[in-house]
Amino acid sequence: MSIYTPIITQAGINAAVNAQTHGIQLEIGRIGVGDKGYVPNRTQTRLQNERNNVPVTDGRVVGDGQFHLSGVFTDDTQYAVREVGFYLNDHADDAQKTLFAIWSHPEHVLFYQTPVARVVQGFDLTLTAVPFEHLTVNTSGDLNLFHTPEFVAMAEAQTNIAIAQLQSNHRQIQFNDRLLELGV
Repeated sequence: MSIYTPIITQAGINAAVNAQTHGIQLEIGRIGVGDKGYVPNRTQTRLQNERNNVPVTDGRVVGDGQFHLSGVFTDDTQYAVREVGFYLNDHADDAQKTLFAIWSHPEHVLFYQTPVARVVQGFDLTLTAVPFEHLTVNTSGDLNLFHTPEFVAMAEAQTNIAIAQLQSNHRQIQFNDRLLELGV
């Protein structure tokens, strides 16, 4: 098993089978991260030390049982992310949402969160041990919108460079015209 392969919880398996039996859709809608590293087990219902929980900002079904999920993580504190949980949107109260899948490792860190970092982290879930036909991904928006400040800053810098280049070209043209008038 890969060190970065999440396991489906018992509650997640039960929810997927119930959804198939009753013909309802389940949504994976939130991603939680924590700083405790351990060997996860199927009976867990929560992360051991959840530090942040964000909506899925970009998600799509890639293929049969294959889902790509992304979240944007910001926090006022710093910590090493050693556990990740994927939650269903099956309750209005975030504390009651079902932990569908979990990943953790006693030694390996997935990413490091700092107060100055906005981490955009992507995850791939490949579901082979549960019925996936009634599972979908709920997204809170287009992931590209979270890069807007960076794109604005780049566009502003490029515009300033273009303006400076045009001003330089204009000065060069004026200089050349003066030289022509002087007959040089």
